[in-house]
Amino acid sequence: MPTRRSVIGAALVSSAAVTLVSCGSDDKPQDLPEATGTGTDAIDVSRLPVDGTASVTVNGSGYLLYRPDEATVLAYTSVCTHQGCKVGSGSGETFECPCHGSKFSKADGSVAQGPADASLKRFPAAIEGDKVKIFL
Repeated sequence: MPTRRSVIGAALVSSAAVTLVSCGSDDKPQDLPEATGTGTDAIDVSRLPVDGTASVTVNGSGYLLYRPDEATVLAYTSVCTHQGCKVGSGSGETFECPCHGSKFSKADGSVAQGPADASLKRFPAAIEGDKVKIFL
């Protein structure tokens, strides 16, 4: 018959194993999606400088934009993959979730710091004329 001590010890070992497995992540960012079809205006280009970010709402959904260079705009959902909070435009090289501290790379949406364990969903985006467009 198991003793109380052995049951508690087994429970601690089991929970430690689950914790270690959940700390690892096979998260791989999505490939850069191709902008095809008709895009929806998201923001004026003048409001998104090179190396700048913006949080926008398009068709009732929230998106994060990052402009790494003069010709490129990257777009991601603003919904955190941890518990669905709204991710902010952040600072430095990451977007940041204010709820539990997850951080996501602006360059590819991958998790830079948990507890989130999945990348932000990417959307095609492009600069057309004086507008940044998201292709949904």
